[in-house]
Amino acid sequence: MSSAAKHPIAVPWWRVKPLLSQARAAGIDVEDLFCALGLDAALLRKSNQHDLSLANYYRIQNRLSILFGDETLHLSSRQLLPGSTDFVLQHVGDCKNLHEVMRVIAKSYNLLHGGQYNSVVKKTASVDYIIDDRQFPYIADQSLEDIYFSIECVLIFLHCMLMIVSPRAKLAITELHIRRPSPGGECDHLSYWDAPIKFGASTYCVSFNRDIALRPLRVPNAEALTSNAVYQKIVDVVAGEHARYENLQSTSALVRDALSRGVVEQSDVAAQMGVSVATLRRRLAGEETGFRDLRRDVLNDTAKRLLLTGQPVADISEALGFSEFRAFNRAFKDWNGVTPTAFQRAGKIRPGA
Repeated sequence: MSSAAKHPIAVPWWRVKPLLSQARAAGIDVEDLFCALGLDAALLRKSNQHDLSLANYYRIQNRLSILFGDETLHLSSRQLLPGSTDFVLQHVGDCKNLHEVMRVIAKSYNLLHGGQYNSVVKKTASVDYIIDDRQFPYIADQSLEDIYFSIECVLIFLHCMLMIVSPRAKLAITELHIRRPSPGGECDHLSYWDAPIKFGASTYCVSFNRDIALRPLRVPNAEALTSNAVYQKIVDVVAGEHARYENLQSTSALVRDALSRGVVEQSDVAAQMGVSVATLRRRLAGEETGFRDLRRDVLNDTAKRLLLTGQPVADISEALGFSEFRAFNRAFKDWNGVTPTAFQRAGKIRPGA
């Protein structure tokens, strides 16, 4: 992604506002969200004439997907529960090459979405991943521009998903077809792609070099194939050499991202960050915090929000990465003085609810 390494890719603020409006409607304190991500909450009070980095946009997506309890971020009328991407990635372990990985991903997402929206076609010079969204069950109030942008972001997510399976995917893209009628406007996010883009296509298509797609590969261990790893890959690739400038790499922010995706054990978080537990502890101490405090704050806030959506307590426990329901029940009661069930029941009878 040479273009991503040259300058930070930005998203105009008006693209961010719908996501933040959904967050507020769901009862999420957006200022707290920004602070938790290490972002300047003053951005929320500025005009539309400023931008947010694409890397930070994905970090907001990452956190909101679990707070919403929907990995589509309310794009689809058929929501995907937190853990859906983890479910998809856990099925690629026996794949022998990127072509097989793409086929498993397409089949898994079709199963989750309830339709044949994804397909993979092997051609003479390429292997094409195709998304046909013309019959996709979008939420009714989505504008065409919102849909174009959302699916274009999905394509970046897909590419980074493939990159955590095989680094070869980074250099494999030969062409991109998108449904957006023409270039122009505020579409800096498309500079992510270091490949020709064809506009006005009937379906979305990412073409991969056939030789690279069919080359044998060794799939990483299952522990490395997670939603959190995909989002971290996006941040790494999009931010590129400007990660320091964008202040994306504070240890506490990275730990919060991991925790919000359900990685709850300190050793697992350290492994995903590529450091030892001792190094993780030392870095957090330098930021005047600790893993236990971050874990409590993130998981408790997320648990309470998910409980108030009415989701089953057992599903929330699993989504947050607890080994068993009883462990979640004990932790929640220690944090709040009541059980998850009692908290959920009280939330349903709040005055004015």
